[in-house]
Amino acid sequence: MNVQIIQSNPIPVIMLAHIGPYEQLSAKFDQLWGWVTSQNVPAQRTIGIYWDNPEVTPANQLRSAACVEVPAGFALGDKAGLPLEVQHIAGGEYATTRYVGPYEAMEPVWAQFTDHILNALGRKISDNPAFEVYVNDPSDTPASQLITDLYMPLA
Repeated sequence: MNVQIIQSNPIPVIMLAHIGPYEQLSAKFDQLWGWVTSQNVPAQRTIGIYWDNPEVTPANQLRSAACVEVPAGFALGDKAGLPLEVQHIAGGEYATTRYVGPYEAMEPVWAQFTDHILNALGRKISDNPAFEVYVNDPSDTPASQLITDLYMPLA
């Protein structure tokens, strides 16, 4: 596994929160991108934030969020009835790796990534949430060619 340690600045995002199974987050992304398109939001990257470990937390209690990165200082205008928030992904040190393939097959990749951080690198994971950056668009990319960058916050 190719893992790099990076230093990240805080990332401003518009967030649409979700509680429940992680595989249901895609509906929130659809809502978020409908809003982004209708409001001409200058979205930079699509990001999924994940607070909980699905091996420990019951599926109906998993906390996650569909996000788009926006320029610093972006002001949230008409939310079109959606519970949108402007937030920041914490800056700091992160382990990162790239995954290519279908989103549905990422759970074992996360487990391997976490194991690599804890055991091979001997690092601790912080309480900040992990996140994924979706490099290409699933609406026009075959599932086998989807690129996702995984980020795990380090203590």
